[in-house]
Amino acid sequence: MPRLVNRKELVRSVDVKILTDLVLHDVLDSSSDEEDEMLCETDGSSSEDDEEIKIAVVRYFATQSRYLSARVNSPKTKELAYLIFQSDELTFKRNARMTRQAFFAVVDKIGSHIVFRNKSHHEQAPVPDQLMVALSRFGFDGSASSLWTAGSRLGIGEGTVSLYTERVMYALLSLEKTVVTWPNTSERATIKARIEKNQGFPHCLGYVDGSLIGLQEAPSMCGEDYYTRKGSYAINAMIVCDDLKRIRHVFAGFPGCSHDHRVFMYSKLALNPFKYFSGHEYLLADSAYPVSDIIVPTFKKPLANSHENTALNTAHSQARVIVEQTIGMLKGRFQSLKALRLRIKNKKDHEFAVYWIRTCCMLHNMLLDDEYDEEWTVEDDGDDGLI
Repeated sequence: MPRLVNRKELVRSVDVKILTDLVLHDVLDSSSDEEDEMLCETDGSSSEDDEEIKIAVVRYFATQSRYLSARVNSPKTKELAYLIFQSDELTFKRNARMTRQAFFAVVDKIGSHIVFRNKSHHEQAPVPDQLMVALSRFGFDGSASSLWTAGSRLGIGEGTVSLYTERVMYALLSLEKTVVTWPNTSERATIKARIEKNQGFPHCLGYVDGSLIGLQEAPSMCGEDYYTRKGSYAINAMIVCDDLKRIRHVFAGFPGCSHDHRVFMYSKLALNPFKYFSGHEYLLADSAYPVSDIIVPTFKKPLANSHENTALNTAHSQARVIVEQTIGMLKGRFQSLKALRLRIKNKKDHEFAVYWIRTCCMLHNMLLDDEYDEEWTVEDDGDDGLI
């Protein structure tokens, strides 16, 4: 049962009290005689009227007031946000998870989006400020990405932090079809030529792997489905990238208990392969994935024990390390993906978490030419698909 705020609990309690009194009044009226009614009118009518007035007043103020007690306004200052923008390059990069040049390039791409325009006369905060707030949540894990921490660091309230984050996500996701793209025929030919030259796999378009996007707490909606074999809660995300570590396809949303094989079979790539592959094109994958016309996984035992297959598995793993590095960079730059501080109570919350993941994947692609700090790198422990 959903938890009610104190104000709603009070209103409900008052309504129960009123209904109870009405029922009791009707019962007493039906069972009393005229003498009893006269006694009630002379002795208790005044006190009962006073009590009813008090109840009515309490209910009125409870329904008209957003908060039962006086709000305590935490001191806020824009000085910290100002200092970030005026800081040296290293400090700026640590906060924004990108260089200053890349940051304002992102601002230029989303700055004209309608979500940053108000119909009212009250102007929004500048787009750079809103983007910095969102990045402070995407880029850090644990309490560092919480609404309170981001708000206190940047001099705004928790509700404003949430609003800015949603606006930035909405603006970025409007560009998703131009940022996370499946390669066209010409691009596929170039990718295949590079991979064959550098890694020896002809007709290969790239690499696919699954990654568990952690959740800070168990979802209240079907929480057991999100529980992984590693003893934590997560969302499964299937990532496809090319040899330049550009993410070409993201399929996120299955709960953490899901096998990589199952996730892949429900993806667009598996359901409509002719739209994405032609000729003998395929992706390299680990042994959790099924053997098919478009997937070439490593050999499982006992086939992996032969000399030829062992050599092939070694070359296969050396090539496929690129997707592991890509996921490591994604989670390194945007460390909120290690354990999302989002409460999943319903379908809408789940969808928001998926949008969060896709937004970070978009930013990864937008920042491929931006200098990556190796100190951010996260060793993704991967998922072999087992439960």
